[in-house]
Amino acid sequence: MRKRLIAAVTAVAVLAAVATAYAANVYEVDIATITPKGKGTPAKPLPAKFAFGYEVSDSNPANRPSPIRQYRIAAEGLFAYPKPFKACKFTDTDDATVSSKCSKARLGGGTVTNNTGPRQDVTAKLPCPLKLTLYNISDAGKNGGFSIRLDGDPPACPLSVHTAIKAPFTTVKLDGVKTSELRFSVPDNLAHPAGLDNAVVDTTSVVERKTAKMMIKGVQRTVGIYSEIGCKGKRSVRVEFVDETGQKFTANKQVAC
Repeated sequence: MRKRLIAAVTAVAVLAAVATAYAANVYEVDIATITPKGKGTPAKPLPAKFAFGYEVSDSNPANRPSPIRQYRIAAEGLFAYPKPFKACKFTDTDDATVSSKCSKARLGGGTVTNNTGPRQDVTAKLPCPLKLTLYNISDAGKNGGFSIRLDGDPPACPLSVHTAIKAPFTTVKLDGVKTSELRFSVPDNLAHPAGLDNAVVDTTSVVERKTAKMMIKGVQRTVGIYSEIGCKGKRSVRVEFVDETGQKFTANKQVAC
């Protein structure tokens, strides 16, 4: 009888450990609006405003999700033209305050909502809302990129956060259409501030429809920071998430061209 009891207790403990180990994040792209509607072409881009957002939760609603370490964000046929726009250096955006020289490099903004807590207690959900600001930067690589500036202070957030993430563009094919994908990694000071686990649960952002002139195939065209250059059927908006174990997850949303 005693052996059976020990075996039963051991089985419960193993099952509990497995349940904890295999709890999974749930991802959803809940906002994806590209205006004006249209397809555009590589020879004649259509400047666009891009409103975007996603939600992350745990498969158990009582728990906060696990931290994400890498993101890849793209919308089919949405291509970035950062070079003709005002830009500043990444270091000018990654300080206690953003340099005044970056004011004309601002592209848009939004919010990031986080839940923070000790790894030993996944039910702890200390809220940490942050302001998000996007800047065009000149040192993100050959395709350009954004600085994702994050700001927040107590009492709204238990920690003082004033930092930035460099997010370069990579040219990819999404559903067979040339697309700019924004890629970035989350540093340790944001994923594990003060030794805690920090999980993003909701993000919203808007890249404004700003325009400038540049030469495309020998013709001067009007472009946006983001411009539409193609679309097949419905436009796919995709986010790839990579967690701390290296596993990759993808969330998609289909919107009208």
